[in-house]
Amino acid sequence: MSTSACGTDAALAPADAPDPAAGPRPAMQMRLLGPMEASLGGEPMLLGGSRQQTVLAALALEANRVIPLDRLIRAVWDDAPPSTARSQIHICISALRRILAVGEAPLIVTRSPGYMLALPQDNIDAHWFDSLVTQGRTAAGQGHTAAAADSLREALTLWRGPALSGIPSRIVQAGATKLDEARMAATEERIRLDLRLGRHHEIIGELHALTAAEPFRETPQAQLMLALYRSGRQAEALETYQRVRATFAAELGIEPGEELRRLHHDILAGHARLDLVTQQAERAGNRAPGPVEIVSTPRQLPGGIHDFVGRTRELARIRAALLPDQEGADGAPAPPRVMAISGQAGAGKSTLAVRAAHEVSEVFGDGQLYADLGGFRDPARSAHEVMGGFLRALGVAAHVIPDDARERTELYRSRLAAARVLIVIDNAVSEQQVTRLSPGSGRCAVIATSRSRLTGLPGAHQLDLCVLGRKESEEFLTRILGTERATADPAALGALARRCGGLPLALRIAGARLAARAHWPVGRLVERLGDEDQLLGELVHGELQFRACLQESYEALDPAARALFRRLALLDAPDFSGWIAAALCDRSLLEAEDLLDTLVDARLIEAGTGARGQGARYRFPDLVRAYARERLRQEEPQPERRAALLRTLGTWLALAEEAHRKEYGGDFLLVHGDAPRWRLPKAFTDRLLRRPMAWLESERRCLTAAVLQAADHQLPEHCWDLALTSTTLFAAGGHFADWRQTASAAIGATEQYEIPRGRAASHYSMGSLHSAQGRLDRAAAHFDTALGLFTALGDDRGAGLVLTALGDVNRRLGHDATALRQWAAGLRALCRAGDQVGQARVLCAMARARLAEGDYPRARRHLVKALGACRRARSSRAEAPVRLLFGQLHLRTGRLGSAERGFHWALRVARADGDRACEVRALHGLGLVRRGQGRPGPARTALSQALELARQTGDRELAEQVGRSLVAPSQAGERSCPPSHDSV
Repeated sequence: MSTSACGTDAALAPADAPDPAAGPRPAMQMRLLGPMEASLGGEPMLLGGSRQQTVLAALALEANRVIPLDRLIRAVWDDAPPSTARSQIHICISALRRILAVGEAPLIVTRSPGYMLALPQDNIDAHWFDSLVTQGRTAAGQGHTAAAADSLREALTLWRGPALSGIPSRIVQAGATKLDEARMAATEERIRLDLRLGRHHEIIGELHALTAAEPFRETPQAQLMLALYRSGRQAEALETYQRVRATFAAELGIEPGEELRRLHHDILAGHARLDLVTQQAERAGNRAPGPVEIVSTPRQLPGGIHDFVGRTRELARIRAALLPDQEGADGAPAPPRVMAISGQAGAGKSTLAVRAAHEVSEVFGDGQLYADLGGFRDPARSAHEVMGGFLRALGVAAHVIPDDARERTELYRSRLAAARVLIVIDNAVSEQQVTRLSPGSGRCAVIATSRSRLTGLPGAHQLDLCVLGRKESEEFLTRILGTERATADPAALGALARRCGGLPLALRIAGARLAARAHWPVGRLVERLGDEDQLLGELVHGELQFRACLQESYEALDPAARALFRRLALLDAPDFSGWIAAALCDRSLLEAEDLLDTLVDARLIEAGTGARGQGARYRFPDLVRAYARERLRQEEPQPERRAALLRTLGTWLALAEEAHRKEYGGDFLLVHGDAPRWRLPKAFTDRLLRRPMAWLESERRCLTAAVLQAADHQLPEHCWDLALTSTTLFAAGGHFADWRQTASAAIGATEQYEIPRGRAASHYSMGSLHSAQGRLDRAAAHFDTALGLFTALGDDRGAGLVLTALGDVNRRLGHDATALRQWAAGLRALCRAGDQVGQARVLCAMARARLAEGDYPRARRHLVKALGACRRARSSRAEAPVRLLFGQLHLRTGRLGSAERGFHWALRVARADGDRACEVRALHGLGLVRRGQGRPGPARTALSQALELARQTGDRELAEQVGRSLVAPSQAGERSCPPSHDSV
């Protein structure tokens, strides 16, 4: 289509425009791209004075839209209209209607609340300009560079000077400025396309004029530099940059932008990205191949780090996931390959992603794109913004990039459709961000990092990044510190690695601090990191702060999740079950579970698999716990802290009690205090405690920590009650260290606060521990103290339990008469208390003494009564010791089959309940039975298993007795009785 610079009527209607005669429309044309003109049939029309021209310009800028009368008034008089303004506008409209009367219908129509110019957009040059620019940009997006340049050049010929020049109205000039800016954007885009087409020689003159007219527009300056460089005029290109830099500094007080600075650097270096890259020429219809195009090959990956260590397996997994694309079974291209790397703050996700990207970069010859989305930082970068940057890096001019999200995505994926590009998306928060930035082509690949697991990405490979191991952590520190300094104190180096939790960011900060303090031994920093209250304050070096990355995650949480995060830091327990959250926050189990999941997703706590049937268990990474306790101290009022701790300790106590009841059929063998309980729903508790001993075992470390914490926080009732209830677990599992810690804490707390029942119970527990470990004199002393206190309180159950235990100690010391008297008194007290299991225990002790005397009939009567008490209590656990003694009775009387059945029954119950002491005794008995049956091999097997397990429990007396049976068979025949004293 032929056009001229002055803009004839033909210029308003491109060759493919609708025929003006195709429909009934006015033949008047409006020109806004320069001084305003109107023509009819090619003849100019006289538009009247300046006031009428202003009104017409305001209407033409928004043709076919109603312009309020008040806006027309402001267009003419700004903010100082005369009182006759309305009537004068009416006069102007009437005059314009007469001038523009080109048919039966008026071109200016009255519409509330003003007027409208009813002129088809095809009759306005600004509309044709927009249409041609859109046409050009569409062609550019489809890769038709030459056609795009032609369309833009044609659009620019419509201009005759600054838009609407000569009309002084502020409102009109605001609209004109938008048109002028669109002209400049189209000019820059057309020049960019000319550069891609290799026309750099032709446009240098135009660019000199353009940069002189617009000295502060950086894009034309960059285009001039590039055109000069490609024309072999490198020195002039560099002079252009220096001139621009001086102008910016003098006039604006700033440096040129990043694009210009990078271009200047690349020109100095003669970078290959500035050169023309020949590709297959375009074809448009039957046209001959056009000129070569420029291909922008972005290389945006950050530099790698020289002290990268380990991650061999992870790198191999990433490489395997990013293998070259394959076609599907139906021949369709495969989707892009996505590797999602997740992990806690400071785990080294970004470093690993960049390292892996460098290793595979050669596979993606069309470039590598990189964007840090900012994670939880404020403000974070949106996928929309990042996509714009990616498009610019791929060679799309900024003014071509659509604002509409869908159109921008379509353009982005079109540019990548035939390319082999690697995209690294760092610090994503959600799958949606990654999905938006993922290409549609299987020739491309994506590496995304996030603290959250991006499991919603279709077909993505997932890599959950763990902390570095001990060896890798020490190697990392060694690379920072140097071999000589690192190896000077290997123990300190290992301790430092542990303090940093294997997290690369923490290790780097620690290493940098030591590197900056050459006079510090490694152990000096280890000491400073030993105080949890100061831990995060020490992990700071320059701009590196471990606390900062945790703060981002914390501040992104909602208030309820923040509260739970803080309150979890109340606990000294090394890990915890999900119900803890309900107690800490006084919420339902479902709400608490959702809050925990939020913290897990944010990588502020870790979730692991608990014992079978016990549900998930959670824990704080060490450095995160330190941060949580900081926030706890700063934000959580003391009353709320104490209330949360009371609820949690009360829940542990309620669950431990219920576990004991389910195991023994009731509150037998225990005494309790008045500490408040916090109970979970019964249905949940029943499921949780389906296997009571398994639950107690899974909570062992938590129960121990809870007892000690109750003592530290002046909660003596919780302390002693929970300590005594926990002996059910400690005695059965042989956990003597935990038993000693909790009993000692309980004695200290109850004596400090003068709680008689608690003191009695605590001394009873400590005496039982000494008895189980064979320290009989110490046991007796504690039992005597407990008995005096229980008697003074009139507590029959407590006194009966202590008398039973004292009788056992005296029997083992050889004081049989004393033992029998104590057992008899204990049995009476326990009968008054209604403790069936306690009664069974006394009867077992009495039966054991009769067995030792050879009085088998009386032993049997005691055991029959004990068995009845256990069955009334419905406690298979309490029945196991009775079965053991029946086995001994049958062994002594030569009924080996019956003995074997009794020991097998006890063994089954012991293993189901995790009662290792009972398991030792059952195996011991089975070994003696098999020896009596003349089966030395199976006998030795059973006895060896019993000895190994006895040693594991730490019960020296029990181990010695089994050992004697194993090494002295001549003295351990059928008449030998496996030991069966009770621990509690």
